[in-house]
Amino acid sequence: MDIKQIHALINNRSLPGNYCKSSLTETHISWIILTDDFAYKIKRPARFSFVDFSSLDKRKHFCKKELQLNSRLAPEMYIDVLPVTKNMVEAETENVEEEIIDFAVQMKRMDNSREMDKMLGRNEVTAGEIDRLAIKIADFHNRVDIIDKPFDVDDIQETYSDIETVTPYLKEKAGKEMLSKVTDCIDGSNRFLKENAALINERVMRGYRRDCHGDLNSYNIFLYPDPVIFDCVEFNDEFRQIDVLNDIAFLCVDLDFFGREDLSELFCRSYQNYYGMSDTAETRMLLNYYKSFRANIRAKVTLISASKSDPGKNTREISDAGKYIDLMEKYSKGT
Repeated sequence: MDIKQIHALINNRSLPGNYCKSSLTETHISWIILTDDFAYKIKRPARFSFVDFSSLDKRKHFCKKELQLNSRLAPEMYIDVLPVTKNMVEAETENVEEEIIDFAVQMKRMDNSREMDKMLGRNEVTAGEIDRLAIKIADFHNRVDIIDKPFDVDDIQETYSDIETVTPYLKEKAGKEMLSKVTDCIDGSNRFLKENAALINERVMRGYRRDCHGDLNSYNIFLYPDPVIFDCVEFNDEFRQIDVLNDIAFLCVDLDFFGREDLSELFCRSYQNYYGMSDTAETRMLLNYYKSFRANIRAKVTLISASKSDPGKNTREISDAGKYIDLMEKYSKGT
């Protein structure tokens, strides 16, 4: 599908639900249609180094996988996978075939005022909410499958270095100094992985590599009394089947990004306590590396999104990418 068809789908009210307060949210890999009752996620026919939704069969497969995986943490939110037909888009055309042109993941519409990122922006997140979130994530990590397969450290570095695919755009928009920070962090990551490859894989033997969430940030959390955590990574198993420290690092970075280092520290302490993990120098060192890794990914994704936005309307995204790069540098230096 394309954006014209997405708007036609909304205007025709083709998907179930009331449309009095409908809206559209876009990311670099999906469109999210919000109706009064439901949210519908349709994958863009996109292909990047880390994701491939380029064919209808692939989008169908990953929609079903998204439903299955997210039922682990948000069963009350994820409902079904629905076909999108040509007739739903071209409703005014007579005798149009019921040809399936795409698929939509149907979700229950949640209370947007409880989105964690918005609550952080309003300075409304409490220590109690962070503690309940730590309990939920620790319980999730303790019950998901252990992945008894060594890490390919070269793959980790390849993912870290993938930010170079957007450095021409970064140089154009943010200058050589920001580009130099990225280069230095990539070099630092190379050194760290060479020195600590055995330690990273020793944790696999101790059961710390699990089938996690993979995209654990505040944009994917509703802070109800029982937190709802959604939108895990379905399109790349390697991004999800990670060390539990890598999983929680994303949320720590997000809290730091919002200037809540106090909540980041509280979350780490609470999570380790509930999971049953000792707070050692080794643990802190690895968590710091994974925070650098996660800030790197966030910077890259933000830059990809900015590059696809209308010129003049992406100033905020470019600024956010710069903040993530600054955090990446800070973590890389161990500060």
